[in-house]
Amino acid sequence: MSGRRMYFMTPTFRPVGGVVKIFDYVNHALAFGYEPVIACPEKYKAGLPVFEISRFSHLTPENGIRFVALEQAGVGPDDFAFLSWPSHYPILEPRIGRGASHEQVISIVQNVRWANPTFERGYAVRLLSRPMARIMTNDVVLEACKPYLNESSMTETIMLGNDSAFFARERLGGFKGPIKVGYTTWKSDVGDRVAAMFRERGSGFRFRAIRNPVGWKELKKLYQWSDVFLATPLVEEGFYMPGLEAMAAGAVVITSDAGGNRAYCRFGENCLPARFENAGDYAAALRALRGYGAGEIEALRRGGYEAVGRHTLEYERDRFGGFMEKLEGRLQRNAGASRGSL
Repeated sequence: MSGRRMYFMTPTFRPVGGVVKIFDYVNHALAFGYEPVIACPEKYKAGLPVFEISRFSHLTPENGIRFVALEQAGVGPDDFAFLSWPSHYPILEPRIGRGASHEQVISIVQNVRWANPTFERGYAVRLLSRPMARIMTNDVVLEACKPYLNESSMTETIMLGNDSAFFARERLGGFKGPIKVGYTTWKSDVGDRVAAMFRERGSGFRFRAIRNPVGWKELKKLYQWSDVFLATPLVEEGFYMPGLEAMAAGAVVITSDAGGNRAYCRFGENCLPARFENAGDYAAALRALRGYGAGEIEALRRGGYEAVGRHTLEYERDRFGGFMEKLEGRLQRNAGASRGSL
């Protein structure tokens, strides 16, 4: 596994969850000797947000990383392409060259919504039936997509990894003073509705929100400030990373069930449940936490720390190495079989 070019298609250089995962796989590809080329509609400039994340700061033209327009991604006989957004495949497909296998396109499926016939007007579901190699980011995503998958193509689950050490904070004991509650609002206003229910003086709670998508430094401050984090996923999520990041910071997480977050959520063991968009449920969970003893709080935190330990970038990288070894072997066998039939 060395020297082969791999195009990585990304819609933006903003560090949103799906984009960050694309760049994690850029690093994984480098670790196994591939030549990554990053294809994006935005032009590379030093200091763009995703490159301010320390583990991506080395991905620069000065270090030999090529950046091209999205339409320049392609698959020659010795190339691979790596994509996450369904809308990128129609851009890539005409550029899959003669002599290249469709399994040289690697699709990472990060969300259960791929199996939703209304997502991308049904194109994502149809795309699951096309021949290409696929990585599913957890078993929930796999089960959602399985009825539509091309059975002749290689598909593996590689559990999502995260650089949770960046957010880590070790905490002991119960809550002291007013319970500090953090949340974000760019996916839901349920946090604001919960905060409004505790406006009266002496409620025993303090609330803090981030209202626009921000970088990791701002999120780290919020997670580490919060005794409790109100996770507000969309109704369909592949993973919902903020819940795991808040657990790494030792915050007790209250969250709804978005499907994909069951990869790490164990209700009653490392987080507390609330129905989707139900402010009353979140408020009830907060009131219940006020009565928890130090041992009960520590048990929830401990469960969170254990979940964080199962989702490492090192594990993800090693599984990707095994995936590529199998894929390369499969491509060689298929090419040999084709030559033998001539």
